[in-house]
Amino acid sequence: MAVLCSSLLYTERIMNKTIAVIGAGLSGIAAVKQLTDGGHQVTCFEKAESFGGVFADKKIYDDLHLTISNYFMAYSDYVPNHQKLKFWSKKEYINYLGEYIERFDIAKHIHYDHEVCCVQKQGDKWLVTYKSADTEQTKEFDMVAVCSGHFQKPKLPDLPGLDMYQGNIEHSNDYRDKHNYAGKRVLCVGLGESSADITSEISQVARKCILSLRRYPAVAPRYMAFQEDPYFTIDTSWLTSRIVNKLPHRYHGGITKGIFNKYVTSRNDHVRIRGEWLKKSGPSHHQAVTKNERLFRPIADGKVTPNIGGIERFEKNAVVFKDGTREEVDAVVFCTGYQLSFPFLDVSIANMRDLYKQMFIPEMGHSLSFIGFVRPQQGGIPVIAEMQCRYLSKLASGEAQLPTLSEMHDVIKHDTKHWQTEYKITPHVASLVNYCHYMDSVAKLVGCMPQIPSLFKDPLLRVKLLHNPQFAAQYRLDGPNNMTHTAREFLLSFPNISSWPRILHFEVALAAQKLLSRLRLDGLREISK
Repeated sequence: MAVLCSSLLYTERIMNKTIAVIGAGLSGIAAVKQLTDGGHQVTCFEKAESFGGVFADKKIYDDLHLTISNYFMAYSDYVPNHQKLKFWSKKEYINYLGEYIERFDIAKHIHYDHEVCCVQKQGDKWLVTYKSADTEQTKEFDMVAVCSGHFQKPKLPDLPGLDMYQGNIEHSNDYRDKHNYAGKRVLCVGLGESSADITSEISQVARKCILSLRRYPAVAPRYMAFQEDPYFTIDTSWLTSRIVNKLPHRYHGGITKGIFNKYVTSRNDHVRIRGEWLKKSGPSHHQAVTKNERLFRPIADGKVTPNIGGIERFEKNAVVFKDGTREEVDAVVFCTGYQLSFPFLDVSIANMRDLYKQMFIPEMGHSLSFIGFVRPQQGGIPVIAEMQCRYLSKLASGEAQLPTLSEMHDVIKHDTKHWQTEYKITPHVASLVNYCHYMDSVAKLVGCMPQIPSLFKDPLLRVKLLHNPQFAAQYRLDGPNNMTHTAREFLLSFPNISSWPRILHFEVALAAQKLLSRLRLDGLREISK
């Protein structure tokens, strides 16, 4: 009996780990929930006074609406299906996160105003040194999950003459109020979701607003204006269904080409401009896509003047573009993104693609992980972070094991080549992945990949899983901590986003694709004989 008790205690000690989570943003909240679900002891350190990361009240401009719909920004175990499909405001999203924290009693694990200063490996343990109320303390953990996010260190481009420019320079990270630019000649550099908002706001009050871009970007609308039902958002269109992402790129390209042609013939000038930019930008499935079309109205109204091609140099009070145009400007706002920064680690990471599943440094195993540093071309980061944490929890419990060192390096090389090829127009966006493919790849490791029935066995569920949006709730049908009834009810209640003729067309195309793949495989086997 004593031997049995000793064995049980040993097993429990091995399975339940002490884990430090750094950051209480979207990824940190997911980490606390999924790791505690796995029975682990979790302590979350947040340097700010509240949760939410970049969405916290003092961190971002007020006039912000998310560019990912609420069903994709919500965690799979708390889908807001009582709400209509929409884009949350910053306040609404913070409210959702607050509800989630309260519902699952997460607050007791979060220590606010605790800034992590140093994370060091000592033997098989991690020493986490943190500062709170001007005092430093160190605590020991079995594992560390870094959830601090991309938005830590603003990136400014190295442009000739910028050090000589005498006007005001600001990064989008510090932007708060458009009225600071009232009556000024303003240059905005770069275009992403934030830039579309910031440039639009500044154009309302500036004397002149110029937008500098190196190339035409792919900009998608929030809602699918030409779909059968305007109820659907861009991330709940058939463009983001599992079946479209299973088929060759020519299907995606054919669909988007038809949509773009409708844009350029629109009676709305701002829609026409967006369509023209989309066609000039190249295939959208081969690049990062900005999901905020707000900018095109002020462009159409003449309030924003785009310059495509890039900046040649700055002068004392002016900018000279590569096309030879010179403009006097009073202020510059750089919307040029962020660079990876982990000042508390002595590990240098230049590219998240160097990590296994963009989560683990192979040589360090699963005791140090990076959560939420994957950028999906479609879909939201929170559900990807949640899936990563479900995998991390299984690794921590010993229910799963990482591949061997050589196998991980092989996967890293394969994945890097795959993503760089798929997103060949914007290969510099180093963490960009296809949401559908990445989620499925990690779900297989977790053991929660949904079983897709045949069209004859369960046609309704098949349609919802294959032809409808790839909601994270799909990964709660099976596997650990499943919510089969709740997930199935939500998935079946969401209306079909494709008509039955299109569904049947895609089914035939998928069957043909499988047949071709089988014939190729059989041919290769014959050759090998």
